[in-house]
Amino acid sequence: MSRPFNLRRFGLVLQLHLSEHIRSYLLGVGVLFGVWIIMLAPSTARTTHFSENVYRFHGILFSFLFGGSGAWFASEIFRVVSSPIRGIPHLMLPASQLEKYLVGLLMLFLFVLVFISVFYTVEGICFSIINAQVPAAEPRYALLNLMGPAIPFDLRYLSWLTPSFFLLGSIYFAKSAFIKTSAIGFLLYFFIIFLNELLILQLFPQRVHYGNTPFSEVFFQQNGRRYDLELTGLPKLIITTVLLLLPPSLWLIAYVRYKEKQL
Repeated sequence: MSRPFNLRRFGLVLQLHLSEHIRSYLLGVGVLFGVWIIMLAPSTARTTHFSENVYRFHGILFSFLFGGSGAWFASEIFRVVSSPIRGIPHLMLPASQLEKYLVGLLMLFLFVLVFISVFYTVEGICFSIINAQVPAAEPRYALLNLMGPAIPFDLRYLSWLTPSFFLLGSIYFAKSAFIKTSAIGFLLYFFIIFLNELLILQLFPQRVHYGNTPFSEVFFQQNGRRYDLELTGLPKLIITTVLLLLPPSLWLIAYVRYKEKQL
């Protein structure tokens, strides 16, 4: 339905959505608490000294669980428009396309906030238990910095990008959206990694190399020394801009596809 955006109508659509799914969302929050308790409890019981490895362990766990649960949640947001039988009642709601789409996008943002809140709550409890056991001369654990060095950049970026990518897939595919989006995501990932490795081998042949950000940086280890190389200037700006604009671009493409569903 072609109508201009109206805040009051948007609120009513949001209220309708929450009334239909609030029980599922609350159950999901409970499951998140349970999963994080199961994941962090063993390390909490074993840790009696301060170690940076604890942060790296928490960071890797956060990235994988956030990416996986975010992918599943995003795939379910617009499942209602996956088939005509389920989609027609939703598409015929007396609200604009933008209002109905923004409700789904807002749920994705709320998922991010809830996931981080649950993680920090459980981690805070675990760290308070560990800090009581750590010797007084050692540093105390603080909440994990999600933007810090404990999480490799490529893993952090992929985990944050995944929900947006699966949001598009949930609208684009009519059937088996999660499976199809996962397959395309893996193919794109391996293609980018292959292309990045190919370019590095062309520029720096016959060396053992590693890199965190494709097409942006690489480092070598030779004779016990480490050599870092990274883009600067305009090339670096272009790569950074592309990475920053990719999530909102996926949201825009998803909205265009959502509008096509109503035609």
